[in-house]
This record gives sequence, C-alpha cells and structure tokens, in this order.
Amino acid sequence: MSALNLLSTCPTCGSEESLDSLLHRLIDEDATRRILAEIVTISLPLGGKVVRYIRLHKPAKHVLRVEKVATLLKELAPDLRRGVITFKGRDWAAPVQTWSDALDEVFRAQNTGSLDLPLQGNGFLYAVITRLSNSVEASAERAREIERQQRAYRHTEPAPLASLAAVVTAAPPAPAAPTETPVQRGVPDWIKQAQQKLAASSAGVRAESVPAPTTLNTPEN
Repeated sequence: MSALNLLSTCPTCGSEESLDSLLHRLIDEDATRRILAEIVTISLPLGGKVVRYIRLHKPAKHVLRVEKVATLLKELAPDLRRGVITFKGRDWAAPVQTWSDALDEVFRAQNTGSLDLPLQGNGFLYAVITRLSNSVEASAERAREIERQQRAYRHTEPAPLASLAAVVTAAPPAPAAPTETPVQRGVPDWIKQAQQKLAASSAGVRAESVPAPTTLNTPEN
C-alpha cells in the first residue's frame, strides 16, 4: 500500500490532505520522504498518526531538516517493526495498540498546551509507551496472582457440607455400664462373697420349690 492511499486530517479545521502531499511540504528530501511513507504503511492501522507525530518536531515556519527526520526514523522504524522499545535500560512491549494509545496521549497534551513544541526527540513518546506498558504488565501480574490463589484454594477445598452434617449429627457412643454401684464399691470383699453365696443358695431353693409339670393320662376308648 502506498502512502498515497492514506489521508491526514487537520485536527483544527478537519481538512484532509494526502500523506504524499503532506510529506512533500514537511520534508525537502525525496529519499527521506519515501522512508517515512514506508514507515506509515508498516505502522497501519496507526495511519496518519505517525506523520502527525513527526510534524510535532517541525520548527515554526521551517521545514524539517533531513538529518532530524532521519534520526527519528532510525529509532522509530525498528521499534515499530518489532513491537518493542528500549527505554531506561530495559525492553518494553509496544504492540500496535500501545503505540496508538501513546500517540493519542501525545496529541492530547498538544491540544491542552502542556506539550513543549517542537519536540526534540522521541523521549516524551517513549515515556508514555513505558507507562502504558508498565500498567499492562501490572494488570497481567495481578491476574496471574489471582489465578495462583484460585488454584491453591481449589487444592485445599473444605469438606462437603453433607460430610460435616454427618459428623455433627452422629450420636455419641453410649457410656459403658458400671459393673458396681457406688454403694457396692464401698462394701468389703468378705461381705460381697457372703452375699454371692446367699444369692446362689436362694436361687437353688427357688428352683427346688417349683413343682414339676404333671402329665394328664387320657383314658383309652
């Protein structure tokens, strides 16, 4: 796809201009214009955001110097292709959506007047990308921690309610019947032996006093 198929929209008046025409106005060197057009094409769906960002480096009433654009492109081009930036001593993930969100933040700063223009490099943009990437990393880490906690909870699930109910409602074991009453435990052994003999004798007498059953003889016919 050629940059000719893309349009740049003025954020103030809403007028549209082909990127080829815009690049001709901004940059007075054909080779650099072609490189920038290629970068814009590679960075789709960012589209005209890249060109608008480059425009923020243009001094008032002057065209962008070729050396300036070349310096910007040498840093932007490989990072756009690989989806990663190197900033503050480490690499940060920078997919297309992160680039788009970061460029939008740069443009909002421009619209609110909090952005010092012209920009002198990619430092401000890369600082925004770093913050957005760090936020994504923190969210991903929180999600992983929640997942770890859920896995740990699943491995230590409490007993089912039915089992707990069975334990709660189970009847306690019956106490063992005492072999002696408290009164009996205080009686001397010789008295207990005499009582046992007397009880045995009484049982024998009762057995002898019971008459044996009689058999009725039925007369034969």
